[in-house]
Amino acid sequence: MASRPVRVAGWVITHLLYTVWLALMIATPLFGFWLASSLAAYDNAPEWLALVGGLVLFPVAPVGWELFSAWRRAKRGSTEKPILTRLDRLVLRTLIVNGAFLGIMLWRAPHVSFRALAVRGDWILDGHSGPYVDDVRDVLLGFADELDHWATHRDASTYGTSTKPPPPPSQVTIYDLAKPVEPKDPNGWPRVAEADAIVTAIPDDAQTSVEAVGKYFAARISDKRELVKALHDYVVLRLHYDTPTSLLTGEAALTRPSQQADDVFAARTGVCEGYARLMKALGDAAGLEVAFITGYIRDARRNSGDASTDDAIKHALEGNLHAWNAVKIDGTWLFVDATWDDPVTDDGSQRLSETYLFTPPRLFGLDHFPEEPAWQLVPSPISIGDFSRQPLLNPRIGMLAVALESPQRSQVTADNGALQVVIGNSFQSTVVAQVVGGDACGAPSRDIHVEMTCTIPPGRHEVRLFGARDASARSLEYFGSIMVNGR
Repeated sequence: MASRPVRVAGWVITHLLYTVWLALMIATPLFGFWLASSLAAYDNAPEWLALVGGLVLFPVAPVGWELFSAWRRAKRGSTEKPILTRLDRLVLRTLIVNGAFLGIMLWRAPHVSFRALAVRGDWILDGHSGPYVDDVRDVLLGFADELDHWATHRDASTYGTSTKPPPPPSQVTIYDLAKPVEPKDPNGWPRVAEADAIVTAIPDDAQTSVEAVGKYFAARISDKRELVKALHDYVVLRLHYDTPTSLLTGEAALTRPSQQADDVFAARTGVCEGYARLMKALGDAAGLEVAFITGYIRDARRNSGDASTDDAIKHALEGNLHAWNAVKIDGTWLFVDATWDDPVTDDGSQRLSETYLFTPPRLFGLDHFPEEPAWQLVPSPISIGDFSRQPLLNPRIGMLAVALESPQRSQVTADNGALQVVIGNSFQSTVVAQVVGGDACGAPSRDIHVEMTCTIPPGRHEVRLFGARDASARSLEYFGSIMVNGR
């Protein structure tokens, strides 16, 4: 007869295994339902289809499997007593069905799966609010953020590691996007988009190497901010973005041209990694402290293909790998993204921009998310899930001194075929919204409180936001998008 300690140990192990089995029985179908329904909502499926997508995993498929097996046994006339009870068989079938679904999704599409949970994991709470609802939403999205963080960080080293992150800043200008703020950043943003005269006049014999260029500018410009501006302008004007290389994926990406500073300097072309490496090399040669940063960017207009297609909209929400810089001036790190300040016009020519030169961290973080959280340069870094859920805006919203009051998510649903866009406009910029491929959501307005109603047909659509500070401006500049599911 077994001793008492052995019996106690056996009892504990038996109940522990039973508890694990019970937890798996409950958690697996719940997670399967959550993922399946969130994917459906993310892909703009009707609400009933999102529910069906989850219910198929449990109880429809497991119960259907059990009923089919019972029918086959009856048809064969089998009188053998099953080894497992009906409940045990149902639990096992549930685990198999959901485990297979989860395994396939985590193997084949982990990035999309976890991004769907981060962006639309609270879909069932749409239209509801209150203390308890907000608590449940926080738990769901918090868990989704942890999963999304794990999935995203698996491929973030494609461009190499970032420069060692700095300690968290104690003081930084924080822009509240719900309140219009006159753009008067103390670090000199925004600057006039005009190339430095020393840059446009640099002689050919001073451009024999990266080091020669860096020293040339350092010898002529003593102010560090002006020196950084000169290097930024030089990179933007010298390089042309290599679009064919940026579109390479998978094994084809391994054949892309070198993105090291000397190579892109000689070739006069590169992708974001090349721009950022050249910017760092020039800064090093000029005696500046420049960091190389890797991470992710979101912008509906910087994805190839028709912006109204499902794939383009999904890519805009999921983000793409990117590289940029930060430069340390008088003890303060300031952002620089020469790639995104090098737009190509419709006729193929370059047009210098300085939107991403010394951009305030909160505004820079609207479309840039660094692999290392400390490189957000804010006291309380946001999560990758927060980044995915926040509206698709860019720093020009700060230049316009406007605030997007509603909607406050990157992807929303227009159940009645209409979306209301509300913009705070205390400094009376000119703003307008337009459905891609459709009509404008009203006339351009300079009202202090702008409300626009957009007609949204069934399907997935993008509503773009445009604005200008000057009422007499000939054209309005893009400053953000809202991804809308029309039902």
